[in-house]
Amino acid sequence: MFNRKGQTILEYTVILIIILGVLVAMRDYIKRGFQGRWKSAADQFGDQYDPNAINSSINYSTQTNGQSVITTESGVYAGVQGEWANQVDITNSVETKTGYTQVGS
Repeated sequence: MFNRKGQTILEYTVILIIILGVLVAMRDYIKRGFQGRWKSAADQFGDQYDPNAINSSINYSTQTNGQSVITTESGVYAGVQGEWANQVDITNSVETKTGYTQVGS
């Protein structure tokens, strides 16, 4: 006589709507909880960067030497007669960083 299966689906739907309504109503509290956890985890890392509280003196220097060698030759290469060019680039670069950085006073 009565459709029990339809009644059960309706009951589950009502419960699901109530749960979703509660989560929507509490979203600000949930968001604040997550933000508090992230802040707590970030604070455990130690001092954060503050441009007003940092003392640093760092010098960068770069030295670069470069050399290009280009050779040309005439002849047959891979069965083709023509002029051929070969280029070799050699670069040496050294970067030096010296100084100190101090956070806090």
